[in-house]
Amino acid sequence: MTPDRHKHQREVRSFLRKHLSTHDWLFSLPPGSGMETYFAQGNERSYFVKVGVPVERYLAMAELGLTPPVLAFGRLESGLPIIVQPFIAGRRPSQRDYRDQLEKVATLIRKIHNHPKIKRILQPPPSNLHKEAGLRALNQLCRKWDRYKAQVPNVAEFVENSLANLAQQVNLFGTKGLVAAHNDICNANWLFASDGRIYLIDFESMSLDDPALDMGALLWWYYRPELWQRFLDIAGYPYDQEFKFRMRVRMAMHGLDITLPREQSFDSFNPNNYSESLNDFRAILDGKENPQGYT
Repeated sequence: MTPDRHKHQREVRSFLRKHLSTHDWLFSLPPGSGMETYFAQGNERSYFVKVGVPVERYLAMAELGLTPPVLAFGRLESGLPIIVQPFIAGRRPSQRDYRDQLEKVATLIRKIHNHPKIKRILQPPPSNLHKEAGLRALNQLCRKWDRYKAQVPNVAEFVENSLANLAQQVNLFGTKGLVAAHNDICNANWLFASDGRIYLIDFESMSLDDPALDMGALLWWYYRPELWQRFLDIAGYPYDQEFKFRMRVRMAMHGLDITLPREQSFDSFNPNNYSESLNDFRAILDGKENPQGYT
């Protein structure tokens, strides 16, 4: 059965009428397959609406200017949380955008990772060790993989062996210090606004975690290796063997995680092309650079 991306539209319409004092609303669906979201038009203005969100995170990020402002928030009749933000004209960044705005991007990440208000609203883990954070993420990834591995027997042994090797590597982590990590730092979750501002969006995966996950994903996907030290210097992290090792291991885990459907999303799973979707995972395991290159 195909999931209904319009499931709560009637409730959303009622919420908008109540909180934004406009009776007539037009809805369209944004691209992507994440949570239930809408572009809404009313009163000659455009808005972005998201259902089922961790509201407190969005409010904190908006207050700091790190995500678009929250114009209204609350709960639908069904009890689901909802936020309304203005529609921001902009684009998903290209690799060139990231390079041209390296200092702004690195500074923004440093602010998010270390801001005390953002850290306070995240669930504190039982340990501050990077090894424990990595093992928690790995256990969650293994449970997720277990739900789909029977559908892809041609790559199951490779993935199982890779997960076992990653577990050994995570157990070698010997440092500590968790930050307010975004944990899904791909370009789909960045917005480079037409007025020059840079925003992050989608905080459902955010948690107190190892900064090497965010740093590894950003650098491996979007920056040539010769720019890594400059980026990390601005972001406030060492460019040493320990940090590089953790970035590679956590990025490998992330590379597998994003090939599998997200929790409470409209993602689908296609066994027929799953082997090809593992290209990034294979490359990072082999110590290679982004196979798409750096244009």
